[in-house]
Amino acid sequence: MKQFFRITAAVLAAAFLLALTGCGSSSSAPSFTWFVDTIPANLDPQVASAAPDVIACENLYSGLVRKKADGEIVPDLSESWTVSSDGKTYTFQIKDGLTYKAVKGASTDHTITAEDFVFAFRRIFQPQTNSPYAVEFAALENSAAVLAGTADASTLGVSAAGPLTLVFRLSEKDDNFLAKLTLPGAMPCDEAFFESTRGTYGLTAKTTLSSGSFYLYNWTASGLFLRRDVSSPMIGSLRLVQNTGSTGKSAAQLIADEKCSAALDDTGEDTSLQSVDYSDTTWALLFNSAEDSMFANQELRQALAGIARENVDVPSSGLYTAAEGLVPTGLSVDGIDYRKSAGNPLPTITDPRTLYLNARQGMASSDFSGVTILLPKEAGLTELAEQINGAWQKDCSLFFSVEEVPQEEFDKRLAAGSYTIALAPIRAEGGSVYQMLQQFTAEGGGLTGWSDPIYSQRLAESAQQTGNARCALLADCERQLLEGCAVVPLLGQNRRLLVADGITGLVFDPFTPVLDLTDAQKN
Repeated sequence: MKQFFRITAAVLAAAFLLALTGCGSSSSAPSFTWFVDTIPANLDPQVASAAPDVIACENLYSGLVRKKADGEIVPDLSESWTVSSDGKTYTFQIKDGLTYKAVKGASTDHTITAEDFVFAFRRIFQPQTNSPYAVEFAALENSAAVLAGTADASTLGVSAAGPLTLVFRLSEKDDNFLAKLTLPGAMPCDEAFFESTRGTYGLTAKTTLSSGSFYLYNWTASGLFLRRDVSSPMIGSLRLVQNTGSTGKSAAQLIADEKCSAALDDTGEDTSLQSVDYSDTTWALLFNSAEDSMFANQELRQALAGIARENVDVPSSGLYTAAEGLVPTGLSVDGIDYRKSAGNPLPTITDPRTLYLNARQGMASSDFSGVTILLPKEAGLTELAEQINGAWQKDCSLFFSVEEVPQEEFDKRLAAGSYTIALAPIRAEGGSVYQMLQQFTAEGGGLTGWSDPIYSQRLAESAQQTGNARCALLADCERQLLEGCAVVPLLGQNRRLLVADGITGLVFDPFTPVLDLTDAQKN
C-alpha cells in the first residue's frame, strides 16, 4: 500500500527516512536515478559546492562519522571517539585496514589514515583552495590565522596522534561539530595521491579515489555513474544524469514512467506519491543600487519597496507563501533554527509615499525612462510584476515596462548588474545562510551593487563564530540588508521532493543538500 507523507519545512533541518523506487538496473542490485541540472564537474570533496557535485561526493566518500535517516550520528570510518569535558577536544580512533578504491572499484595501495584527514583539513584552510567549508570549521584552533596566511598550516587544530588516532582542538565549543564532520569537506584526502594528480584531483576518473560505500564506475558527458558491491535489496548503483529525453514532463510523470527514482517538484499538482515539502527560495525585488544608478538613493528604494509590499497578494496556486525574511524558513545555523532565532527582519516602512516625494527632489521624470522590471520567462509571476507596477503607477505616477527573458539570459544579466529592477529568485545554495547573504557583498558577487563596510565586517565576523553568536551576527546582517531595501523579499517558493514507493533508508535534506544512499534498499 502506498504511503503519503507531508513534512513541514521547519522539520527539514534534519535528514529523513523516505520510501523511493529505483529504476531499471542492469545488475542484480537495484539502481537509483536522480536528475541533475548539470553533470557533476568536480569531485574534489574539499572544493565541491554545486548541488550535483556535493551529492556525488556524499556517496563517493565517507568520513569519520555519518548521519543516519533518523538524524543519529554514528561511526563511519572511525571506530569510536571521545570528547573532552570542556567540549573542545575530539579524539577519533580510525578503523584499521581501510583503503581507497580507484575507478571501477579497483583496489589500491593507498590506505586511509589519520594523516589523510589532517591533510584534508589543512587544504580547507589554504587560501588558494577557496573551500566553502572553511566557514563551517571556523571553531578549529588557529583556523582564521591559517586561512589569512599569517600562521603555518601545521598550527591548525587538527593533528594525528598516531596512524589511526586523529585529534581536533577547538578554540571554542561547537555543539554541531560532529554533524559538520559529515560534510564533504571533512572527507579524507591522500596527500601523495593528491600531489600525483598535478592539479587535477577530483576532475577526472583517473584522478579520483573513493573512500565511501560507492566507487566511481564511469564519468562521461552523459552522466556520473557510481556502483558498490552489494546484493539486492540494497541499492547497488547511483546514476546522476540530465533529463534530456523527457523534458516538459512533470516530476510525478517522470517517476511513473520510471525515468527517475525521485524528483523535485514545484507544480503543486495533486499526487498520490509521497512528498517532502520545503522552501529554499525567496522571490525578491532587487534594485540595482550601484553608485551611478538612480536607485543608489535609499529613500527611493524604501518608498517603492513599501508600496510594493503593501500591494502584493500571495498567488492562489499554493506554490508560494508570504516571505518572512530573505532567508527561508527551515534553514539552520550550527543546528539552530535560524528563522526562529533571528526573528522577523522585515523593516517597517510607515509612510512610503512621503518618502517617495522626498526622494524625487531634484529628479526629473526622464530619469525613470529606462527603468524596467526584469524577470525570468515561465516563472509564472508576470501577474505579480504587473500588480507591483500598477501600484507604483497609482501611488507615484510611475509606470515601468515588464521585461521577461529566458532564464539563462536572466542569470547573466543579474550577475553582470545589467538591470534596473529585477524580480528574482534568491536561493539558499547548500542551505547556507552565510552564502545567501554573501551574495550581497563585493566578494560574493555584489548582486545589487549595494555595499556597506559594516555589513561586510559583520558577515566576516560571523564566519569566525559558532552557535548563537554566529546566528546573531547573521541576523544583524540580514536586518541591515533589508532595511536598506536594495533587496525586498516578497514570496517564499514552496517545493517538494516527490518519491516513488519501495525504497527505504534514503537520507534526504534539501538544504545541505543531502541525498545519501548508504543505507538505501529496494523492498
